[in-house]
Amino acid sequence: MLYIKILATLYNVILALIFVYEEQDGELLDPDVYLSKYQNWRDTSTWPVSSRQSEVLNRSLKEQADPLLKEGVVGTFCRAYPVREAIEKFLGAVYAPSAMEGRYDYIPADSSAGVIIYDDKFAYSHHATDPASGLLLNAFDLVRIHKFGSLDDKASTTTAPGKMPSFVAMCEFAIKDERVKAEFSKERQAQAEEEFSDEDWQTALELDKQGRIKDTLDNIVLIIRHDKELQHIAFNCHRDGIDAKGGLPWEQIKAGWNDSDNALLKVYLSSKYGVYSPTKTKDAVLAVAAERAYHPVKEYLDSLPKWDGISRVDNLLIDYFGATDNSYTKAVIRKTMVAAVARIYRPGTKFDSVLILNGPQGIGKSTFFAKLAGDWFSDSLTITDMKDKSGAEKLQGYWLLELGELAGMRKTDVEIVKSFISRADDKYRASYGVNVESHPRQCVIVGSTNAESGFLRDITGNRRFWPVRISGNGKKKAWQMTKEEVQQIWAETLVLYEKGEKLYLEGDDASMATSEQADAMETDEREGLVRTYLDTLLPDDWDTMSLYERRNFLGGSEFGGGTRVGTVKRTLVCNMEIWCECFGKDASSMRTSDSYAIGAIMRKISGWNKYTGNKNGTINFPIYGKQRAYSRTEEQS
Repeated sequence: MLYIKILATLYNVILALIFVYEEQDGELLDPDVYLSKYQNWRDTSTWPVSSRQSEVLNRSLKEQADPLLKEGVVGTFCRAYPVREAIEKFLGAVYAPSAMEGRYDYIPADSSAGVIIYDDKFAYSHHATDPASGLLLNAFDLVRIHKFGSLDDKASTTTAPGKMPSFVAMCEFAIKDERVKAEFSKERQAQAEEEFSDEDWQTALELDKQGRIKDTLDNIVLIIRHDKELQHIAFNCHRDGIDAKGGLPWEQIKAGWNDSDNALLKVYLSSKYGVYSPTKTKDAVLAVAAERAYHPVKEYLDSLPKWDGISRVDNLLIDYFGATDNSYTKAVIRKTMVAAVARIYRPGTKFDSVLILNGPQGIGKSTFFAKLAGDWFSDSLTITDMKDKSGAEKLQGYWLLELGELAGMRKTDVEIVKSFISRADDKYRASYGVNVESHPRQCVIVGSTNAESGFLRDITGNRRFWPVRISGNGKKKAWQMTKEEVQQIWAETLVLYEKGEKLYLEGDDASMATSEQADAMETDEREGLVRTYLDTLLPDDWDTMSLYERRNFLGGSEFGGGTRVGTVKRTLVCNMEIWCECFGKDASSMRTSDSYAIGAIMRKISGWNKYTGNKNGTINFPIYGKQRAYSRTEEQS
């Protein structure tokens, strides 16, 4: 019996492997004849399909839940991004608008108009090679399939849809999107407001046995959320703190929100509702303010009128200050402006350059920045602030901050400034705060100086500074800049940002920056003396000469040096040598700052570099002992 079953199985296997070839005589079919019957045969949506497929699509449209009514991340994403906007924002390299209204082309395919949009809620692709082909998809799922669909290739068939790798990845992607986060915040606030009407919210307050309002956290939250006098309390995402967007039931000492407002809120709650709990009030006001989170600068940028097409940004420094009309001048102001916008939409964007306006006093340098940033301008940032968290705290709530004490910086100051402006995220524990928090920068630091003899000292760190020399002889004045002009300047900057303007200099502009930085180096009047000293030819017995003899030779005195003739070019030198021989000072009087000053002079003199003949860069000099040395380069030897 077993033998018969085995034979039967083998027979069935053989039958399954047999293919039948049939041929029908006749003329070959001409594909062009049949394709010409279609108005546009590349439109895959017009191709004939099974009646069952059409029925499935129609039934899906009727049965598919409205994505705008869905809860959670899926619904919020679909409400934030209708299908067309989702395609434009996330799938611009996949789909392109078709010539036919409501249709899209699948870019990797030759056919066109095969993606149909239904009510801007669903997309259905007829393109066979499209990963989304044959599926009626909302905006969330359309983006999910194209961005993360490949993650599901190795997933188990038993994995629940909500736990599929692509779904998890899309959720993480969605909740990081700024528009989705804003939609979440708006919906939370709306939900909170809908829980109770203006008339009945007080009936939800919990009372004690005497009918008094209990000072519970829920009660205080409910009061702050619904009391008409407290509706302007909100969280300012730019200032990273609570703000009052409008009037409060007390007279504020100063704008924003401070300790006096906290105290007056407690008084208000106690006198009007009979509740008093400082700790719970602090938590409640923070919780409700978070529900009303807003970003004033982002709201300003989003509300700007459309750019009128007139170029203004590139010529700002030329028009208002008479700066040299070249590509460098245009590039540094353009990139600074775009960086300011980038740090609003993408806090913490890398930008470690500082535009420095170098020109006479009274020509409107600070006014220029103040006009551009409005209420979000500050000139209170100092180098001293940069030494601790004070500097980072002063950045909060401002968009453009002017650093105005650049001239005369010591070497230690230069290092502090370099470190501070290179940071993109400030981490610190705020005063009275509990946790160390991250504060990605949402501002740009600029600078100004009146120095006529240079202001940069550290030649190695100058790449961070973009100096522009200005005269103040522009055809416009900063104080005449109107609100409408400022709006158009930022509207143009938005366009530049959206086009992907780079935030660093390249090519000729970078070379010009190096030249401008060299010109901005602080001038030391002794530089000429040092140059002459280094170029003076030395006698053959220089190494055996005493300091007294050396000074006499350099001074041309007939006593101790007049009979000697210089024939040897100097190849090595140290700071102490210059101090004692060139400047005629005593070795014991040389301070660290004097050494730094000589080092700065040496860095400006071409043809001399730090000695690299050994790992510590020192040489044993006659008279002076072991010292850090400079050596003449081969080109100058």
